[in-house]
Amino acid sequence: MFSARDVRPQRRRSAIGLAAFVLTVVPVLPHAAHAQTVDQQEQEVRRIVDELERLHERADILIEDYAVAMDEQRLLGDDIELAKGRVALRQAELGELQSDLSTVAVRAFTRSSTDVLGPLLSNATAYSDILTRDQLSRVALRVGVGTTDDLQAAIRELELEQLELNRLRKESEDLAAQITGMLDEVESSTVEYESARKSAERKLGALIKAEEERRLAAALAEYQREQAEVNRRNSGGSGSPSGGGSSPATEELIANYPAPSGMAGVAVTAALGQIGVPYRYATSLPGVSFDCSGLTHYAWAQAGVVLPRNSRMQSNALPSVPRTEAKPGDLIFYHNPISHVGVYLGDGQMVHAPSPGKFVSITSVNWNKVVDVGRPG
Repeated sequence: MFSARDVRPQRRRSAIGLAAFVLTVVPVLPHAAHAQTVDQQEQEVRRIVDELERLHERADILIEDYAVAMDEQRLLGDDIELAKGRVALRQAELGELQSDLSTVAVRAFTRSSTDVLGPLLSNATAYSDILTRDQLSRVALRVGVGTTDDLQAAIRELELEQLELNRLRKESEDLAAQITGMLDEVESSTVEYESARKSAERKLGALIKAEEERRLAAALAEYQREQAEVNRRNSGGSGSPSGGGSSPATEELIANYPAPSGMAGVAVTAALGQIGVPYRYATSLPGVSFDCSGLTHYAWAQAGVVLPRNSRMQSNALPSVPRTEAKPGDLIFYHNPISHVGVYLGDGQMVHAPSPGKFVSITSVNWNKVVDVGRPG
């Protein structure tokens, strides 16, 4: 499990990267717009797209860090409820033992000509808990009931369970404070990325779009070459890519996309059924809002497969397959550390919840960013 301690250094590095981008990239845009030669302009466009990609990746990582922390908070809540149940159980057990001892003590007193309870009844207000337990235990032993060890064990177990409950509560409170700061940083990084992108597009919009499409096409072509090579090795001769060869179309909505059969088909259909639902951090609410892993979690749950709630844990939990063998329904994971996931549709397309301000949609897989392919069913 990831904890807040795992993600704090990464968040600090991300914040430094965001500031560096704003200082270094945005000021050069006027120069890019007035490049003296076509080659210089192309170089500047490539550099700006590189920076935008890095900034977008950092924003994704911050969002995923936040999702991981939210998951940990949910798990801590579950642990706290379990710990409260254990404390209540220990309290009941201890109460039962104390009641038994009290009964033994009263019976011994009423059947004996001596005051076996000693100071327990003569000065009850001043009698300490420790001495009370000791006196009751002595009475029990005197009449043949050996409960001293049980009583002491129950008291110790209750103390330990209470200490653990207090620790969990303190950890949850600390994490809640950290989550508030993380959300502020996530929102700030998202605003900075969107601002930088809009500034770049105002000056070099068509060129930036063309460069991004060129990169998607190049990544798809390389992926298809890998598939063809795998097919040739497997068949012992020539072959063609198994995944299809449609040209990339960013954010293209493919109506009635043919779903596979079986559980993968159920998951694909479920994900496609949420197209148009808005993105929202750390949510998985059908028809209301999703983040990227919330969508994949929901889609595969409809097929009866329960996945972890964030993309990093989903990747860790699933068997990996070579990306050249990706099939519809597989999960496509981006970046290192993993911070984005979508449901593969085939033909180089996936359905995903992209980022704040956007909606569940179909997009071309950027194979250059893919670090893992997981197969849930």
